[in-house]
Amino acid sequence: MQHVAVSSLGAPFEVETICASDAVAAELDETQLDSGVGPCWRARATAAPVLLPDLRRDADAAWPMFLATATRHSISSVYAFPMVVGLVEVGVVNLYATRAHALSVEQVDEAAVLANSAGRRILRSALDSLDEDISANASPRRFVHQATGMVVAQLRVAPDDALLIIRAHAFASGRPVREVAEAIISRDIDFST
Repeated sequence: MQHVAVSSLGAPFEVETICASDAVAAELDETQLDSGVGPCWRARATAAPVLLPDLRRDADAAWPMFLATATRHSISSVYAFPMVVGLVEVGVVNLYATRAHALSVEQVDEAAVLANSAGRRILRSALDSLDEDISANASPRRFVHQATGMVVAQLRVAPDDALLIIRAHAFASGRPVREVAEAIISRDIDFST
């Protein structure tokens, strides 16, 4: 694999990229986190690996932002492995390749074992940090949560709808969701007017 990203995807964790092998992996991961759809979300929802050996043939048409980013970086294969520890859904490990090819059964099994190992390390780290000051470890994606709350108050909509509005605005304006969230918090964007 040329690119790897590891992300946590919500409760009890933040929705964030934990680490990425390079800028391409980080951008592909952030695109999925920002849009709320893509292989990582499907892997989390199904609790099973999502194997897309030929992205152009196998991808879901409901992932336009992700597909555009993947095409821009010549990504041909995507593999998403959920990280689950007991009943705790930690997140997903995403593997990206520029060559279309299928993984062998052994490679899939090995990647799943490594993903679960990563999940255990992330969970252990989160538990170890419980004693630390929460504000010192605040995630940059907390801006998205705060902005979602502001949009809920502005438009009197459900949180899921507020997040959808933020994502749609980001998509329409070609800006990252985090940037739009910061603009909402600073009151540069106000949906109530």
